[in-house]
Amino acid sequence: MINKRNKTKIPKVLSEEDIEKLISKPSAKAPTGVRNKAIIGTLAYAGLRAMELVNLKVSDINLKESWIHIKGGKTGDKDIPISPKLEPYLIAWNSTRPKHSRHFFTTLKGKRIQDRYIRDMVKREAVAVGLGSWIHPHALRHSFATHTLKRDDINTPELQYLLGHKYLSSTQIYTHIEPKDLHKKLRENKEEKKDEDLRNLIDQLIEQQKLTMKVLEAITERINK
Repeated sequence: MINKRNKTKIPKVLSEEDIEKLISKPSAKAPTGVRNKAIIGTLAYAGLRAMELVNLKVSDINLKESWIHIKGGKTGDKDIPISPKLEPYLIAWNSTRPKHSRHFFTTLKGKRIQDRYIRDMVKREAVAVGLGSWIHPHALRHSFATHTLKRDDINTPELQYLLGHKYLSSTQIYTHIEPKDLHKKLRENKEEKKDEDLRNLIDQLIEQQKLTMKVLEAITERINK
């Protein structure tokens, strides 16, 4: 019996430019637009799951110290730093949201927003800006993971903590090779590298010729004796 190898499916992600395009779609003139910008930003710049986002309380958002506190995640409680890209969207919604609700993301009447609404909203706005109907909240989480891991100062275990993965293997799916990045690395400064290799080869040939001459001189000297 032949066992077929399971192929790891690499998640589709949005570029940083596409994320900015998506966030820019909701109107900042409407309270719901301000809220939806903050929702998309939280998914894309903090990597939260949709259910983690809808369960956020006002007390879980510490704008003074720039932290988001996640309670009861799959791996327990955790604190996620608020990035400079996300901060202005959270501040804007915090100043607009209904103040009587204990939940941070709510309807205009102060009721907790539903994850179904988030899925529909993200898809609707993505289609509206031409990004396609495949985009969903988890795609923004995938995008956060991929772009974060590209940073030189974030390693895989640290990303595992940010994503709340129980197993490192769940995080390692984001360590895939980007063909475009590999293409760029292999081809950048190609001509300069080629010239450098030629110079090194010439130096080696010169040294080899010097060595050959020394050997010939030694042999000639021995024959003459």
